[in-house]
Amino acid sequence: MDPAEALPADLLGQPDVGKGVPVGEPPSIGVPAIPASPDRTRPPVTVPSAVVPQTIDPEPDPEPHPDPDPMVRSPLQLAPLPVAGPDGSAPDEPVADAKVVSDKLTAIDEVTGFAEGVSSKLRNYVYLLVDPRTGRAFYAGRGRGDRCFHHLRAARGTAPATDDQRTFPVVERINEIESTGRLVRIDILRHGLGAAEADLVEAAANDALGLPVAPGSTSQRRSATEVSSLLAKRAKFKRLHQVVLLRVGGTGADTSYEVARHNWRIGRRWIDLDSPRSPQWAVIVAGDLVAGVHRIDGWALSEQAGSGSRRTADRFSFTGPADPDLEERYQGRSVAAYLGEGAPSPVTYVWCGPHWVNNPR
Repeated sequence: MDPAEALPADLLGQPDVGKGVPVGEPPSIGVPAIPASPDRTRPPVTVPSAVVPQTIDPEPDPEPHPDPDPMVRSPLQLAPLPVAGPDGSAPDEPVADAKVVSDKLTAIDEVTGFAEGVSSKLRNYVYLLVDPRTGRAFYAGRGRGDRCFHHLRAARGTAPATDDQRTFPVVERINEIESTGRLVRIDILRHGLGAAEADLVEAAANDALGLPVAPGSTSQRRSATEVSSLLAKRAKFKRLHQVVLLRVGGTGADTSYEVARHNWRIGRRWIDLDSPRSPQWAVIVAGDLVAGVHRIDGWALSEQAGSGSRRTADRFSFTGPADPDLEERYQGRSVAAYLGEGAPSPVTYVWCGPHWVNNPR
């Protein structure tokens, strides 16, 4: 009960009002209270409240009762948002794995061509077409502008192509790769090149990858020993140096005297050292290079290893020491010009034997 209502009306407003308020009632703060009208009741204090939506019962009542409040209903049900794949595919399409998505995005960007102004900065460039399944390049080419995109466009039918281009092995390879869901990647190997530099880089890339060289180009990929033979100085035997070239095998063959001197098919007419047409020096050749030079002191019939004393007709072994002067002149020189094309003969006469004059070819 409000203390102000329990006091006489003539005591309201006096200073001592409220001193006799029983314990337990709230103390007066000295502010006159407005008496309530006896015919009116105090309105109830409003309490903020929120409507709590009802959850859906997994097993609804067999006889649902009517809902008097249309606002108190089951919560609003929203259809889940369609989630597009990371590759931008429609929701009903299966999402490819991350690697395929990455390849697909890269290829989509690349097939559209370079951004504006890029081609002029690239100048001549060398590019690779890469199989994303292995990470290995299957084609190397050079070009300007958007040349590197032509293969993909031809394969996908986004650029006009002749029947020959559509059956070109590179186009077939692109179609085979992309039929698996992967897309071919384009890598720029070198750019900012002059025309001659681009030709050189393209040829080197094809050689390094073991790919066919471009038409009009020649592969220079060789072993170090082959290059040594190709670039070695040529031996040019003087006429007074009547020599027979004895080729023991390819590069790396045993050229020691005890091995190299045996079992050569020499005509009997040319083993007579007194004959003016018989060879006077034996030149040991491995591959195309001179390995040693020996003065011939004589010939004898050869004995094949493991055959006892049986001798082979028309196969001879020479004897004689190394000739330091001629070795200094000819050792390490190439005799490819004397051996001719194709499979070289094991025995070749120079300025002697069957040919009185034998110039390098």
